[in-house]
Amino acid sequence: MNKTNWGGYMERQFNYDIMKVIKERWSPREFSNEKVPLEDLKAIFEAARYAPSCFNEQPWRYIVAYKDDDVEILRGLLMKGNSWAKKAPVLAIAISTNTFKRNNKKNNYNKFDTGTSWGFLSLEAKKRGYDTHGMAGFSKKKAREILNIPEDCDIIAMIAIGKRIKSGNEKPNTRKSLEEVMIDINFFKERN
Repeated sequence: MNKTNWGGYMERQFNYDIMKVIKERWSPREFSNEKVPLEDLKAIFEAARYAPSCFNEQPWRYIVAYKDDDVEILRGLLMKGNSWAKKAPVLAIAISTNTFKRNNKKNNYNKFDTGTSWGFLSLEAKKRGYDTHGMAGFSKKKAREILNIPEDCDIIAMIAIGKRIKSGNEKPNTRKSLEEVMIDINFFKERN
């Protein structure tokens, strides 16, 4: 069993040897206000750009705030429970077009595809020494109004990006067991 030690943080235990960047990624709430250089930020979103999608639709878009005045706009959308995110130097909102460009029909996979894109983004950020934390606790209604987000776009999540403060007050959450996540097909067949 592989373990990742967080230098004072809880150890996570891995049943299999997987990519180091996946082992190290988690969603902290204690961010420093250290700026993220624009080149690093662009590389993080470049990774998101290369996620797979249904019919190569690439429905995701990220509204990114990294300048102080712009970040303040997104901070104003946060709900009280996510006030910790106000310290993050970068905030972004993931949105996703909910119709196909090719035929204007409903895209039932846009949120799945956007989630995949976010996963790529979070791993590239970790590889570059940054942490990310996706959250739902913000006003989507205000975001749509203030940012003029079109009605054919679903507002998915807000993302905090920055460097984690290594204070020792936080630790990664535990994960469900592999058996809970990887369910043998016969489990459902036997239930009938």
